[in-house]
Amino acid sequence: MQKYIDSHCHLPKNMSFEQAFEKANSVGIVGCVLNSVSESDWPRIIDISKHNKNVACCIGIHPWCIDSATVNWMHNMDAILQDNPHIMIGEVGLDKTHDNFVNQERIFTRSVELAIRYNRVLNLHCVHAWDSVLKILKMYKNNLPKIVVHAFDGTQNALDFDENLYFSYSPNIAKVNYKKIKLSLCKVPKNKILLESDSDDFLPVLTAANAVLDARPDVSADDIFNNTMGVFFNG
Repeated sequence: MQKYIDSHCHLPKNMSFEQAFEKANSVGIVGCVLNSVSESDWPRIIDISKHNKNVACCIGIHPWCIDSATVNWMHNMDAILQDNPHIMIGEVGLDKTHDNFVNQERIFTRSVELAIRYNRVLNLHCVHAWDSVLKILKMYKNNLPKIVVHAFDGTQNALDFDENLYFSYSPNIAKVNYKKIKLSLCKVPKNKILLESDSDDFLPVLTAANAVLDARPDVSADDIFNNTMGVFFNG
């Protein structure tokens, strides 16, 4: 049985995390990276990670949830990162399909600065906003930590950005009409390919895996596993 790590997932809604992970583990998904969407998620995600060595956690403010951010969100995140060297940042980013874009940019920029300060992996959400995301990242060029582009949409500008970007493919890559995503896979260096469910159900990561491995005969499941271990679990 091949081993996989889900590089971007969320808290299960209809069952406990333990039940969901046990089900996934039975089909070869041996680890995952849990992402928060708001401050209210942080305590639960941190607790799960502390009690499961195969679970990495990311804390952040999702661009869909910026209205829920407290005035002390950055102070609170700073304190958590300072006290917990293995906690990463995510899901954060920009999304032009949602309102309050100026506030999205403000929170994303502060999140990038925290990722740099503590040298933590950043799990990035970007929808129709690559110009804005890359403009902010270029402000910190040569200082950026590892950044995982979650549910990568195949945008060429991201592929051309010469920094610490890794590209995580969701089950969307298996859909017939997502041609740009499929084409991008041919251009991504094999050591930068990751897989994710982008879900509260970890099993769809297998759909993404089958599509990626079919499209890239030079890439093995072991390659992807090792990539993910290197990014999130220090090898």
